[in-house]
Amino acid sequence: MAKTKKTKIISIDTEGLFAGKTYEFREYSLRQDGLYISKIDKKTEEVITFKVCDPLFVKKTIQNLDNKNVYIILCYWFKGKFHEIEIGKEQLAPNELIKLGGKGVDISYENQRLVSAFLNEQLKYAPHQETYREVGWHENEDGVLVFRHHQELPQTENHNACNDTVGSSYDLEPKGSLDEWKRLVFTEILPQLSLQFLLCIGFSAPLVGYLSRIYNFVDNLFIHLVGDSTKGKTSSAMVVVSPFGKPADKYKGLIKTWNGTINANIKKMAGNFGIPIVLDELSMSTSTSMTEAVYVINNGQEKSRLNDEMKQREQGTWATTIVSTGEQSIFERTNQNVGLTVRLFEYKGIKWTASAKNADDIRNVLQDNYGYAGQAFIDYIFKQGLSIMEDKWQYWKERCMDALPDSPFRARIATKYAIILAAGDIANEALSLMLDLEGILAFIVKDEEGKLFSRDIGAKGLNYITQQVIQHHANFRKEGDYYSPMNCWGKMFIHTDYVEVAFLKSVLEQQLRLGEFDDPKVVIRDWKEKGWLVTEGDRTTKRTKIFDDTEQDKRKQILGDKGVPQKKQDTTYNIKIPLSSLDGLICQQAHPLQVAEDASNLSF
Repeated sequence: MAKTKKTKIISIDTEGLFAGKTYEFREYSLRQDGLYISKIDKKTEEVITFKVCDPLFVKKTIQNLDNKNVYIILCYWFKGKFHEIEIGKEQLAPNELIKLGGKGVDISYENQRLVSAFLNEQLKYAPHQETYREVGWHENEDGVLVFRHHQELPQTENHNACNDTVGSSYDLEPKGSLDEWKRLVFTEILPQLSLQFLLCIGFSAPLVGYLSRIYNFVDNLFIHLVGDSTKGKTSSAMVVVSPFGKPADKYKGLIKTWNGTINANIKKMAGNFGIPIVLDELSMSTSTSMTEAVYVINNGQEKSRLNDEMKQREQGTWATTIVSTGEQSIFERTNQNVGLTVRLFEYKGIKWTASAKNADDIRNVLQDNYGYAGQAFIDYIFKQGLSIMEDKWQYWKERCMDALPDSPFRARIATKYAIILAAGDIANEALSLMLDLEGILAFIVKDEEGKLFSRDIGAKGLNYITQQVIQHHANFRKEGDYYSPMNCWGKMFIHTDYVEVAFLKSVLEQQLRLGEFDDPKVVIRDWKEKGWLVTEGDRTTKRTKIFDDTEQDKRKQILGDKGVPQKKQDTTYNIKIPLSSLDGLICQQAHPLQVAEDASNLSF
């Protein structure tokens, strides 16, 4: 064998071995042709060198900052070339190391202890890398708040951790150039106000993650885009996530799909405190009801569960911006709770891209240019001070409170929209984007004005019950009418400009539950406050004679023996329904907004 050149180099690489270098660690020498050990013969006191195994070494040690687990990249020679495998540090123990023989590592019972001793010594000097899988805002080991993107920001000499590209759910490595991404913004996004709005939504994720650490009432931003395939939903999704990572639904891209169970989709968000993600195509979800999903995603915490050992499993948490897309409204799969409408903002029928060409140009550029804008955005925030996020948010919260239509939920809604506008404000300063924030605010206000009905539990309830009265009018007696329905729900009393519909108490509550109003009494109390009920005193009910004296047997049949009071009057909810809404009954179906408008004009 040719004479080798001995060098004391801590970092080992295959190129050095091929170049004829020898790496020494105590009594061990690593060469191209193998690992050798030198020992002194006790009798002759001569140095004896013999081969232990084929070349192998620890190329790099890696520690995951999330769980503190240490991993090792083991490089070894097998069948004429070097191979690499990732193993746990505990696998360097002799009894574990020998199991790697199945991977082609030159390990035998005779040399396992020697190889183990070498690797444990050599790894002390191997390059070390800290990685993470949880992204966004996290505290480092010094208790300092940092932002985890493709690398930890800001980068320092002592803290230079990076994203675990193998184990992470997100590909955050920037690609292309910031200039090309900005060129697209100016040519394809700025001319379309709706796309500007989506870009602000994407930049809002770090603000959500940061503000949620300070204020308990700041929860996730959850937005659903509804429209068919011609509305540019795919391009819109790419716009949202492109500042921070790969805008694709494959290979760890930030666009995920609804395909799978709710729990599986929620797992994709755990540990994310500032990177926007998209859940694409709601139709792929296997869940029939989305009510629980909306609450859990918005609240940012998994449901409490037990593991196989019946111990409490650690709950995943997150705080970020989540955008969903689909051709179907999420609310078509939820109950009628108004609280859902302030936890999830839904946008219907908006043509997000100007044309097919506009959508194609966006996709073509963003697939090769992404990630740099988000890094520049975070760098600017650190340069200005983290308080810039809170300052901008407070300013835009006041602006939203002044501009949004009055409703019981205005403050809560303003809190969420202010984050989006504050993010756009910071993006303008950090990247000189020229986003039209005043135009975006007007866009938000106009959309919110159209959502007033959906957030009015009383109006929604009245609309639903009105439709039930129209559909099942044959189940009601009419004042002065001798007709007696087999399944009586109540009685109608005709007034000048409204119909007083006296529902049997149990019937109305049952119908509201069938309409997925979880708590009928909440709806009924709202009617009472709006003056839409005919009541007795402070009650929400009234005593009404529904059945004639000759119909007591039928009364027992409908109400049940236990439900029949001694008096011939029954407890009813007497609802004032505008006469115009019931005109013609089943012949003319009232439009939901017309019912709400007619009801709001009642002045009794």
